Amino acid sequence: MKIILFIVSLIILFTGCVPKVNKIDKIKNIKIQKELLQDLNNFSSNDIQLKEKWWENFQDKQLNNLIQYAIKNAPSLKQLESRYKIATNLIRSNQSKNVPNVNFGSNISRQRYSENYIFPAPLGGSYNNLYEAGLELDYTFDFWDERASLIKASKSEALAQKALIKVKELAITTSISKLYISWDFKIQKIQRLRTLKKLVYEKHSILKKLLKLGLENEKKVNESNYIIQKLNQNILNIEEEIQNTKSSIAVIAGLLPSKIKELKVPNISKKYKLFIPKNIHLDVISHLPQIAVQKYLLASKDAYITNAKAKFYPNISLSGLIGFTSFPWSKLFKSTSFSPSAGVALSLPIFDANRREINLNTKLNDYNSQVYAYNQSIIKAVNEIVKTLKLIQLNKSDIKEEQIIIFNKNKNKNIEKKIFNLGLKNKISYINSNIDVIKESLNNLTLKNRQLQLQIDLIKSLGGGYKNKVENNVASNK
Repeated sequence: MKIILFIVSLIILFTGCVPKVNKIDKIKNIKIQKELLQDLNNFSSNDIQLKEKWWENFQDKQLNNLIQYAIKNAPSLKQLESRYKIATNLIRSNQSKNVPNVNFGSNISRQRYSENYIFPAPLGGSYNNLYEAGLELDYTFDFWDERASLIKASKSEALAQKALIKVKELAITTSISKLYISWDFKIQKIQRLRTLKKLVYEKHSILKKLLKLGLENEKKVNESNYIIQKLNQNILNIEEEIQNTKSSIAVIAGLLPSKIKELKVPNISKKYKLFIPKNIHLDVISHLPQIAVQKYLLASKDAYITNAKAKFYPNISLSGLIGFTSFPWSKLFKSTSFSPSAGVALSLPIFDANRREINLNTKLNDYNSQVYAYNQSIIKAVNEIVKTLKLIQLNKSDIKEEQIIIFNKNKNKNIEKKIFNLGLKNKISYINSNIDVIKESLNNLTLKNRQLQLQIDLIKSLGGGYKNKVENNVASNK
């Protein structure tokens, strides 16, 4: 009873010796939701749940295969998966420290025993072999969660590594999709430029005929010829851009150059609709893998603070030995050679030149630094969502205005066609009106490309269908 009271009094005494820690507060979910609601009141939303394999909505089999291959084989992902395995091994290593440590030891020594010491004759003054064998057991209690905090820290670090894999997957899927869509629009742009080239060439032929008749000047003929050459140059530049785009896709997906030749022309569905989820302000944190990384790292830093605080308290450890000691080998494992021992040790941290306090302050500073990183990642994510949504709205307005322009230019084209058919003008005015329509369709194509690019940016800023599910037994994952 006295021993128990002594230990309790020591605990109370040393509890008061632990320095207080001042942790910085992280941004709360409610504040994030209020910020988003404040900026998103004017946005109309669809009641659609963003699915994990969102790229399948483009209905392009080749795109699906490219992304599936990248997720399975990309070296950058394989590297992160290896780090995750290392993290899970560290969990098991820390968990193993909760089990009592049992060691088998044996020793054989030959020694001369002093005649002028505690050994009586005939042992004193003689040479003898000493044989020892036994099992040693050690166990230190974990009253203050010193080991438990390390296990918690390693689990959080493993979960951070797993979330980092999702961050990389999201970067790969969005990058490949954006490049693939860009490739598709470049092909459409070439088709329109070739149509434009035919119109300009037709105009050039008419101008040459008019020049011979003395009805047109040479300057306009040279201008049309220049435009044809410029269009040829633009087409070649876009074809070069397509090759660079295909090469970039191959690098991200982990494909060798020989595989680029096997890629076919994209076949993206034209029925794809913009996705803006309903209640976008809810559960932002749980749907962003980059936030999950910061959150798990924060939990890990918090556990290290607990570990540092535990070092200020007294602790108890047990030791035991089941052994045999004998001079003659023949009697080593006899009952007469049995020499068990047991012990209880109490560690009392008193003076260490402030090493424990410095360690605790280091862990606290590390935690506070991680809070800033966590808060910054949330601020960045929220701003990215708001910025992308506003850009989508602006682009939608641009598309709407562009469609009005195209409609009016088509009306002008039809008027010029009627005038030409009535013989009131030559065909050049009608061709010019056709050229104007094609040029506006190129502008419209650029806006539609931007529309899909911004859609993927929004998907990325929303986490790409990721849901943060905490796993209880990370160490068992493979």
